[in-house]
Amino acid sequence: MKKKKEKKLTRFTALIVIILIVFSAICVKLVLLQVIDAQAYKVKANTKAHKFIKESAARGNITDSTGKVLATTKQSYNVTYLETDSTKKVFYNTMAKVFYMLDKNGETQNDDFPIKVNGSTYSFDFDTTDPKEIKIDMIKFLSDRGFKDNIIKNLYGNKKASELTQLQKDKVNSYLLKISPEYVFKKLRGKKGYNIPDSYTINIDGKTISKKCTLDDIRRFMVVRDEVKMQSYSGYNSVAIASNVKRETAISFLQKLNELPGIDIDDNPIRSYPFGKLASNVLGYIGKITPASSDESESYSERGYDVSSDLIGISGLEAAEEDRLKGTAGGRVVEVNKDGRVINEFASKDAYPGQNIKTTINADVQYAAEQALKSSLEYLRNNPNSSGHNSNTANATRGAAVAIDVNTGGVIALASYPNFDPNDFANPNGLSDEAMKKYFPSVEDQIKNLPLTQEQKDFMFPVDKSTGQRADAYDYLAKPLYNYATLGLTPPGSTFKPLTAIAGLETGAITPYTTVDDPGYFTDNGKIIARFDADGPMGTIDLVTAIAKSSNTYFMSVGRWLRQKFGEDIIAKYAWKFGLGVEPNSGINESTGIEIREKFGQVFNSYSIRSNFGQQAVWKVMQDLKNKAYMKRDLSIDLYTAGNDSKELATLKSNVKSEIKNSVIEGKLDKDKFSEALNKFIEGSPNYKGITLSDTDMSSILKGVNNIVLSYAAQARYPANTYNASIGQGNDNFTILQIANYIATIANGGKRYKVHLVDQITDPTNGSVVFKNNPEVIQDTKVSQSTLNTVKEGMKKVNIIGTAAGKFTNFPFETAGKTGTADPYTNEFEQQIGRTSYALYVGFAPADNPKIAVATILYDGGFGSGSTDVAKAMYEAYFNKVEKIANFPKEFPIDAKAETDSSN
Repeated sequence: MKKKKEKKLTRFTALIVIILIVFSAICVKLVLLQVIDAQAYKVKANTKAHKFIKESAARGNITDSTGKVLATTKQSYNVTYLETDSTKKVFYNTMAKVFYMLDKNGETQNDDFPIKVNGSTYSFDFDTTDPKEIKIDMIKFLSDRGFKDNIIKNLYGNKKASELTQLQKDKVNSYLLKISPEYVFKKLRGKKGYNIPDSYTINIDGKTISKKCTLDDIRRFMVVRDEVKMQSYSGYNSVAIASNVKRETAISFLQKLNELPGIDIDDNPIRSYPFGKLASNVLGYIGKITPASSDESESYSERGYDVSSDLIGISGLEAAEEDRLKGTAGGRVVEVNKDGRVINEFASKDAYPGQNIKTTINADVQYAAEQALKSSLEYLRNNPNSSGHNSNTANATRGAAVAIDVNTGGVIALASYPNFDPNDFANPNGLSDEAMKKYFPSVEDQIKNLPLTQEQKDFMFPVDKSTGQRADAYDYLAKPLYNYATLGLTPPGSTFKPLTAIAGLETGAITPYTTVDDPGYFTDNGKIIARFDADGPMGTIDLVTAIAKSSNTYFMSVGRWLRQKFGEDIIAKYAWKFGLGVEPNSGINESTGIEIREKFGQVFNSYSIRSNFGQQAVWKVMQDLKNKAYMKRDLSIDLYTAGNDSKELATLKSNVKSEIKNSVIEGKLDKDKFSEALNKFIEGSPNYKGITLSDTDMSSILKGVNNIVLSYAAQARYPANTYNASIGQGNDNFTILQIANYIATIANGGKRYKVHLVDQITDPTNGSVVFKNNPEVIQDTKVSQSTLNTVKEGMKKVNIIGTAAGKFTNFPFETAGKTGTADPYTNEFEQQIGRTSYALYVGFAPADNPKIAVATILYDGGFGSGSTDVAKAMYEAYFNKVEKIANFPKEFPIDAKAETDSSN
C-alpha cells in the first residue's frame, strides 16, 4: 500500500494567497468608492473644508451739528478671486479673461504692488516720500517674500531672525536695501506660486485671443499672484481684483461666471464724503493698514482687522474715533466647490455697522471759512503788494480759521487751506496716479515753474545727500494734507497783547489809566532796541487805546515793568491759565482737549527759552567738534546720530549732548561732567579705537565748549526776550486753535473750556445716545471781571477806531477783535526765502453777549487786517440763523451736489 504524499505550504503558495487577499481588498474598496459611496466622495472631492467668509461692516456716519451728513457709507461692487486647487490650474486663463473684461468696461485693476515697470525701467514705489518710511516698507516687502531668509542663510547659516544680534539684523537689512527692483521682479516671476507664462490664449465674446505677454501683462498677473500668495498666510480669503466697479461691469461679470472659475462679485461698503473737500481736515481720511512691524500687524489682527484689505482711519476724526466708527464685521461659514462657488451655508453672523458721530461743526460756517480763506489768499497772491508795509504776499498759499462756541468749547468751524478730497483716499483701489501726484508731489516737480533763479532754488530747496531729493527747507510749499489749524505753530503777533494787558492789570503793574508815550520806538536803559516805522509815533496813550491801535511801545513797556517787579515768568503764568502753553515739567497734559491730532505751542518762559538755546548750543558744538574747531590735533569727533548706531553708542552720544544743553539751562558748564561724558563716548565708540584725549586736547575742547555755553546762556537771559514775548513775537508760538480758545476764554468771562469736535455718539440701529460730550471747564482763570471788561473795551475799539476799523460796520451788533502780524523772519531773510509776515485776526461776537469766538491766519498774508474777511464770513454764516445781516445770501450752497471747488 502506497503512502499519500504530504502537502506542504510553500513560500510561493503563501505569496499567491497574500496577493489574492490584497487584490480582494482593493476590489472591495473600489466598489465602495465607485458605487456605494460614490456620491459622498464626489461631493468631498469637489469641496474644501468649512470656511469663514468675512462680511465687512459699514463705518458709522459723521454729521454736522444740524444733521448734514459729512461722511457716510455706500455699497460698491468688487470683482474677487478665490483660489482652490481647481481654480489654480486655470488661473492665468481666467485672469486674462478678467483683464480683458475690465479693460473693455473701463475699470482699473487693484494695484498695491510696489514694483513699477515703465518700459524697461524698474522702480520701487511705496506711496511715501519719507526716506525712513521707504526703508521700512521695502524691508517688510522683501522680508515677506523670502528675500530676508535667503540673506540670513547666506550670512549666518541656519540661524533664525530672532536669534540675530542688532548689528547682524542691521547688516541683513543693509543687504536687503541694496536689492534692485528688477532682480526682485524677475526672481518672483519664476518663483513657486508665481510661475508667470510667456503667452496665453483665451476664448471670450466669441473670439480667440492669443498674445505674447508684455512686461505690463506679466506685471498684471504678478499683482494678483502676489496678493493671493500673501493672502494665503491668513487662511481662506478671496482677493479683490478690482474694487468699486460700475454696476454695469458687475452685471457683465455675473453673466460670465461659468467661464471664470474662482471669480465672483461681492458688494462691500465703501466710504463716501458727499461734500468732497468740506471739513476734510476735520474728518480726515481712511487708508490701508501699513504696520511698520509684525507686532503691529498682530495687534490689528487681534482686534479683528484683516491687515491685507481692511481700511482704517488715518487722520482726523476717522482716525481718532476709529474704534467707534469701524463697526463689527460679520460673515458666513460655507462650503465651496472646486470652482470656488459657495454651495452650502452652515452659519452666518450679520455685520454690525459702526456708531454714528454728530459733531459740533456747523457746515455753513465751515463752508464760509473755507471759501473765505481761498478767496482772501487768492486776492493776496494776485495783488502781492496790497497789504502794505512792504510785504510781498505772492506766496500767500495757505491759511487756517477756527470758530468756537464760547460757552461750551465746541468747535463750530475748523478750516485749513489748502485742503483735500477724502474720497480720493476711500477707494479700495488706493490712490490713483493723478491723486498721488496731487498730494505727494516731489519738491522738484513743485518748484519747476516757480519764478526763481537756480541759485534761489538751490538755497531754498537744498538737495539731501542721503536721498538725492530736494527738501523744502523753509516751508515754502503748501501741503494739502497738513492741518494748519491744529498743527501749524506760529507767533501770535499782536493778538497776544490782550494777555499782556491781563497780566499787567492783575498784578497791579498797570491800571486801565496807565499811559505811555509812544514815539514809534522802544528804548531800554536809554538805548533804542526796536523801531516801529510801519506804525509810527502814537503819542501818549492809555491801555484801551494801546489795544485798539496795537502799540508795541506800550506793551513792551508793560513787559519790562512785569519783568522788573515779578520776574521773567510772570506773563507765562497768566498765559498758561488761558491755554497758551503749560508750565514745563508740571505734568499737565499739553492739549486743548480736541479729539484730533494737534501740536501744542508754548509761551515764552525761562525754562523753555533756556532749553531752546541749549539745543542750539548742542548743534553748534556738534558742528565745531566734527570740523576740528577746538583742537590743534587732526581729530574729527562726530556726535551726530547715525542710523546704524547701536543703542549703547546712541546713549553715549546723547549723554554728551545733554551735558551741553543742561549747562546752558544752568548758566555754566560743568566741566567735570562734560569731560567724563566725552571720554566715555571716545572709549565706547568703535570709530575711535586706540584713541584717547590728552589733557591738552580736553583743555582746548573745554575752553571752546565753555565759550559756546556762556554765549547761548547769555542770549537766553536777555531782557529783550521778555519784551518781544509781550507783543507776541520771539519765543511765543501757538496753533490757531489755541489762540481761538484763549479768545473764547476772555469772551466768556474767564472760564477755559475743553475744546471738542464730537457732540454725541449714537447707536446705528436705534439712534440711542451712547456718549454725550458735556461742556467741561478745564480751568477757571479767576481773572477779575474788571480786568476782562477793560481788555474787551480795548478789543471793541479795535473794530471801531483801531487796526480793524470799518471791517464790521454793517453788522447789527457790536463786535470785538484784535489784529496781529506775526514775524517769524527778519525782513532781509523774508526776501531771501520768498516769505513774509503772517496776518492774524481774533475776535468774538456779539461784543456784549459773546456767543462765538474766532481766530484766523493767512500765512505770508502781510498785515494782520487782511484776515478780517475770513472772520467776517464766519460771523455772517453763524448769525444768519438768528440775525438778518445786509447783503448776506439766504443760505450757502451746501447740498449733496455742491462740492467745494476741485481746484483747491
